Amino acid sequence: MTRKPPLLPSVAALCAAAAIAAAGCAPGGYYNTSQTALDSLLTSQAEMMRRVSALERKMDATREGLQATRANSEAKMAEISQRLDVLGGQLEESGARVTRLAQGVDTVKHRLLSADSSRAGERVDTSGTPDPEAMYQAAYSDVAAGRYKLAREAFQTYLKYFSDTEVADNAQYWIGESYYATGDFEAAIPEFQKVVQNYPKADKVPSAMLKIGLSYSRLKNSAEANKYYRMLIQKYPKSSEAAAARERLAPKQ
Repeated sequence: MTRKPPLLPSVAALCAAAAIAAAGCAPGGYYNTSQTALDSLLTSQAEMMRRVSALERKMDATREGLQATRANSEAKMAEISQRLDVLGGQLEESGARVTRLAQGVDTVKHRLLSADSSRAGERVDTSGTPDPEAMYQAAYSDVAAGRYKLAREAFQTYLKYFSDTEVADNAQYWIGESYYATGDFEAAIPEFQKVVQNYPKADKVPSAMLKIGLSYSRLKNSAEANKYYRMLIQKYPKSSEAAAARERLAPKQ
């Protein structure tokens, strides 16, 4: 009977081969795992870079938008400033027209004489009392000629003697105007206020209130200026002075 060869050598060979194969597989699996982690890291980094780039683009767009908005705002402010300057010039022109009209009315009303105050102011009646009409006309002649200091002194003298005549409010108004015309707005305000306080029913009150507002405006006191504009509009809504006050308030509304 033929004997079969032993199986132990074959099993040992297989085990050895398996061991060698196992030993060879360990480094390969580790490499694959590391490569996968590296790929994932690179992918994440690339994604982060894309997000950063997107954020930078958004920031650039936002910055450009802000710059455009600021430029647009500056342009609008410049346009508004220009319009205010134009309105200011128109108001000054309107104020000059009002002054000229008031002078014309007084010229007709009081038969203005061309004599200087140095001569006409000395006229007296037979009783030795100063002639009120001559004093007023002489003082107003100085206003018309631009001699504001002389006019102011003459009107002050007039009011000292004749504080309750029909034109006393006009005399007080022109005292304020003598300061306003020379740019002394702080001194003009209390003189115009005397017209409002001492002669509340006189026809010069609207003009005095407007000039108070304009004086405060020239002194950069908008709150007080607007207060007098609104008072003028409320009390004398149909007057030409109220129309001028509305023009001053229009940019603020």
